[in-house]
Amino acid sequence: LSGCRKSTLVFQTALTSPCRSAPSTSKVAPRPPGCLEKNSPHCKPAGPVTPRAVHKKSKTSSRQEKSQQGPTHRSGSRDGIQANDLQGERSNQNIQQLKQLLADSNRRFQAIAIVLQQSLTQTDEATRQCRELYEEQASLQEELASSVHSCVRLEKEKEELRATLQDAAQRLQEQHQKDLAELEQKTSYQAEWGKSRLACQEEADECRTLMLQQMEELKASHEAMKQKLESSHEEQLQRVKQQHDSSLQALRNAHTQELQRLEKTCKDTEFLLRRELEELTVKNNALMEKLAAHENRRKELAEHTQKDSHTLYLEQELESLKVILDLKNKHLHQQEKKLVEIKKLTDKNVTLEERLIKVQQENEDLKARMERHAALSRQLSQDQAMLQESLQKESKVNKRLSMENEELLWKLHNGDPSSPQRMSPISTAPSQFFKLQSACSFSSPPVSPR
Repeated sequence: LSGCRKSTLVFQTALTSPCRSAPSTSKVAPRPPGCLEKNSPHCKPAGPVTPRAVHKKSKTSSRQEKSQQGPTHRSGSRDGIQANDLQGERSNQNIQQLKQLLADSNRRFQAIAIVLQQSLTQTDEATRQCRELYEEQASLQEELASSVHSCVRLEKEKEELRATLQDAAQRLQEQHQKDLAELEQKTSYQAEWGKSRLACQEEADECRTLMLQQMEELKASHEAMKQKLESSHEEQLQRVKQQHDSSLQALRNAHTQELQRLEKTCKDTEFLLRRELEELTVKNNALMEKLAAHENRRKELAEHTQKDSHTLYLEQELESLKVILDLKNKHLHQQEKKLVEIKKLTDKNVTLEERLIKVQQENEDLKARMERHAALSRQLSQDQAMLQESLQKESKVNKRLSMENEELLWKLHNGDPSSPQRMSPISTAPSQFFKLQSACSFSSPPVSPR
């Protein structure tokens, strides 16, 4: 953008410099005819000479010569003076027309510079909006990374809980086998065994009710939090996609409008400059033809007659026409330079279009990444559901083991009682078993969904 601003400043200076220099150069006037001679007393160093003064001096010199000459040459000198006056008026009209053309071209170029400045301000606003969109995308990427990190952490916690549950089940099975061996070895009287059985059943019922309540509460809270997280995640994804699509559409529309405007302005300027070049070339060719005709006339006059005041005036007029031709050629060169600068601006527009295509490709890559993250989150939710199913299966297995334990206890209760001496370990073993089971099943606190 800084390069574009510098180019516009150079373009404005190039526009204003020829327009200021043109009127100063257009005021150059031919020398008086009497100053070509070295020994003439009328040659004095003076400032800028206007064509009227030149005509006056030529008239006075011609009158003096006429007074010196005889009355025979008066009619011919009058015709020459009238022709000179007509040529001076024509040259003045041509100069005024050229001045008007220069003023019109200056106004047109100033309008082009204003349009270019407006287009530069619009490009600055577009770059600022792109930067804001990049910052929003970076923040969304950070949020996605944090959500992925939380999902990984939840998976690790689930694996840890699963391992602890497996260890607790193994311990319970080992203790169950030990208790069974002890129960087979240790029997007691029926009354004490009934009391211990009632106590064990009450504790087991309490533990079951607590376990079922806690499991239902955990399931309800987990499902509610899961639904909330999924709904919030989907809403955020939809919002981000909508914002991204709307911003991309706005940028595309703005870019297309700017390109259309720039193309129109470039075409208009090229058409105007080409038309001016054609007009100037036509004028240049006409002036060249005039110069060739004047030179041929001068050669013929030089061959046939000696130099007089009229031929000197024609030579001076030829020199002034040469100066005008040089100025026209300079103006043509300046117009060609301006065309080259316009071509450079079109090349810059092409590079800007390529950059916009790259930005669109990057945005598409970011969309693909967002979709991948969404797929990963869905896969994680599916894995979480699978883990919940496995936990339910393990809880069912634990219930089945508890039922088998009760059946074994019932069988031992209905079996033949042996020594009634060791009753205390029999009565305490089932209570310890259920306490360990309840402690293992509810030792870890409920995991808060993140």
